[in-house]
Amino acid sequence: MTLETPPDLSRLVVAECPLIRLRHKHPSDALNDFQWRRDPEVARFDGGPLVTAPFSEFLHKLEYDIRYPSSDRLTFAIESAGGDHIGNIMYYRADHAAQTAEFGISIGPESWRGRGAGTAATILFLRHIWAALPFRLIHLHTLEWNERAQRCFHRAGFDEVARVVRNEQSFIRMEARREWWLLWDMEGRFDGYLGGNETPGKP
Repeated sequence: MTLETPPDLSRLVVAECPLIRLRHKHPSDALNDFQWRRDPEVARFDGGPLVTAPFSEFLHKLEYDIRYPSSDRLTFAIESAGGDHIGNIMYYRADHAAQTAEFGISIGPESWRGRGAGTAATILFLRHIWAALPFRLIHLHTLEWNERAQRCFHRAGFDEVARVVRNEQSFIRMEARREWWLLWDMEGRFDGYLGGNETPGKP
């Protein structure tokens, strides 16, 4: 694999709405991913450490993960409707016997935060996962101080269930259950968050 971007990545798209779309990862994502993972502001929202490995090592790992996907995790790129790579969304720590997995999302460019992209991406992701895989529960951990993220996840169908401390940081655990989520989706609960009418800077 190389860093050259093919003329069209539409073949990798798995879900889309007027605001954003989700697609499988491609090696051309590596530079953005690397820069975001070295950005202290992005790391603050993710609650994780900065990447210190050189780019060549980072690229090699991404290429390996694409070529040899793990059964316990899967990452999609989040793109704007115009095709700009703006973040990533994933499940990891999947327990296929228990039919559960943990959820993660990161929006890289500051200009795309607070525009509804996270809510839309989460809804599209859950629709795709419920349809493609036999998970019955998806859970996440969001930093206790990150109220904007909590509002986003609540709009997308997650409910708060517990408080958790990890590495001396306080997190809120939230869960989405397949049966309830699909019922809400049938009722149209999430449709208003997929129209792409959000205003930059709006929570």
